[in-house]
Amino acid sequence: MPRHIVCHSMMVRRVAVVIASSLKELGHAIDMRMVDRAAMLHDICKSDSIRAGGDHALMGEQLLAAYGYPLLGDVIGQHVRLKSMELNEAMIVNYADKRVKHDTIVSVSTRFVDLMDRYGTDEARQDRIMGHYHNTLRIENIVFEGVPIDPEWLNALNLVPGDYPLYGGDGILGEHGPVEQQNQDMDLERVYEDQPVLVDERDLLRG
Repeated sequence: MPRHIVCHSMMVRRVAVVIASSLKELGHAIDMRMVDRAAMLHDICKSDSIRAGGDHALMGEQLLAAYGYPLLGDVIGQHVRLKSMELNEAMIVNYADKRVKHDTIVSVSTRFVDLMDRYGTDEARQDRIMGHYHNTLRIENIVFEGVPIDPEWLNALNLVPGDYPLYGGDGILGEHGPVEQQNQDMDLERVYEDQPVLVDERDLLRG
């Protein structure tokens, strides 16, 4: 996986886990570990789709299902288009992806201006992007209804180095310990180098 996609995925993961934690504290039945893994892996087939064409979300879903993780694959498969407007792990990852432009957390409008600039090359694509934009605003209202967080507050996560808000001491996932301690084969420090990050997919949900 190219470095820039890894960096994007790590930031999507940060946003998704913070949202998931807030919802879980309010009593929503959210699987934090599922959100964590799905956010990190949501673009696992992005480079393949760029090279060979195809729907990278569907490709990612099929890949994870082939490795024996159909539930994880289902969440990944919905990070572009949701199957329903149910507040669940898929909606959280879908929304988090819409809040990250490259490796920076931005507003929904800023994210879609960038998408329009890059992909709105004809009227049909522009209409499709606008449809996704209005749908994302609906999702934002659902996600943050009753949550004591302003959506724009998420931008402040850009100021936090590394995974500190997720795993620092008593961090959000502190009860389980850092992912990098759960799986010694995962070397997250290497995401800042040009080499690909090597992860044994069979171990992704262990710990």
